[in-house]
Amino acid sequence: MAKKFGKFLMTTAALGAIAASAYYFLWKKDAEADDDFDEEEDFDDFDEDLDEEESSKAEADRKYVDLDLTKAAETAAEKVEEGAEAFKEGLNAVKAETTEKVVGAVDQAGKAVGEAAAKVEEFFDDEDNSMDAI
Repeated sequence: MAKKFGKFLMTTAALGAIAASAYYFLWKKDAEADDDFDEEEDFDDFDEDLDEEESSKAEADRKYVDLDLTKAAETAAEKVEEGAEAFKEGLNAVKAETTEKVVGAVDQAGKAVGEAAAKVEEFFDDEDNSMDAI
């Protein structure tokens, strides 16, 4: 039994060493790849390529547009109102449909109760003449 346990222990140690070396190799390989990438980065600043005259001229020719926030707010309010109206219309349609279904179900239940009452009354209205003979 001691020999089997020794073999198991040695096998486990060997497999652990193989796994650790593979992990270290892959980790080292990724670290080297990252280092190489950092050295090759392009740090060119393309803004420096522009001449000072060109940049000042471009700034002078630039036109700005004023934002009309009140118009945007009014447009948004109109869209919200339209959406609210459409929602109300849809809600009213659903209310009407549900009301019709409930009224129809109540009418059917009333008819069913009336039919059941008629059957029960008919059942008890039958005279049993055999009891009269006694």
